[in-house]
Amino acid sequence: MPTISYKRAPSKGLQELLKPGRFLAPLVDLNKRKVGGHEHDMHFGVGDKVHGYRGLTRVLTARRLQNGSIRITADKKYTSQSCAANLFRKWNTDEAGFKGTLDAYLNDVEVKPRFTEGEGAVQSLWSRVTEPWTPFDREAALGFQSEADRKKARMPPRVKDALDVLTCLYKRHTEAGKRWSKPKATGTELDQLSVDGSGRLVLLELKDASKRTHEVYYSPFQLLQYVWEWHNALEMVRDDLQKLISARVAVGLTPPKVPQLTGDIRAAIGFGPDCRTPEMKCRYDMVLKIVNQHLPPGMADIETWEHPTTGPQQVA
Repeated sequence: MPTISYKRAPSKGLQELLKPGRFLAPLVDLNKRKVGGHEHDMHFGVGDKVHGYRGLTRVLTARRLQNGSIRITADKKYTSQSCAANLFRKWNTDEAGFKGTLDAYLNDVEVKPRFTEGEGAVQSLWSRVTEPWTPFDREAALGFQSEADRKKARMPPRVKDALDVLTCLYKRHTEAGKRWSKPKATGTELDQLSVDGSGRLVLLELKDASKRTHEVYYSPFQLLQYVWEWHNALEMVRDDLQKLISARVAVGLTPPKVPQLTGDIRAAIGFGPDCRTPEMKCRYDMVLKIVNQHLPPGMADIETWEHPTTGPQQVA
């Protein structure tokens, strides 16, 4: 078994800077208010970093350096905008003006609609739920010693078996004149990690239900690959995950009294409003039925949820 890790928990020094009244407290505050008419989602990253997301894109990263100062960075498409003036640089933690400079940037930064609409809007919806689970990370990718180890972890025998069955399904429908996409191994990062009220690790794959593509109806198979990867790795990374959750609680990014992880896994597909066509639902259900027959022993079936304006609700 290869060595697997999940080293996203921040240092004590970074946690201190995120507490109320400290230099990076405005980043935690973004979880509670809109800036520029948008909500922002804050998450820790490898290398003592805090990432700030708007929909699907990172609009900033704050990294604590070894000397205790903070460097703010982002992609060039954001740092090159006029509103970014004076934000993207190294800051000393006793400097004034960080919050005002941050707000000025977020108020005016231009982000393409493809990042904030569709699946980006779905991400924003699910990032703020506390029921049926509480999210604590996104773009989740386990740390493997090599890419070959990662690919092997996502394609164990039961996933290969499911792929074979889905390939037969694809052939049957294409031979009947229907336009189906061929199933294949997909995905590099799980959309969201959460913990439910029973302490189960929730693996959540998020999709825009309005799409009329294979991304929707093959999403249970994509999630199956992550399920097996995390099922086999969880005991090795559970302490890493718990440290991450505890750090988020300590700085106010995650509500208090979140249960400790138990070692059990729950998996779900999350939509925004469930606006799938009857054909998309039919294809999705066929794929889901096959996938549920290839889950790890004792694991409950993959759930399907939507998030309309009234809040999350499970789809029968």
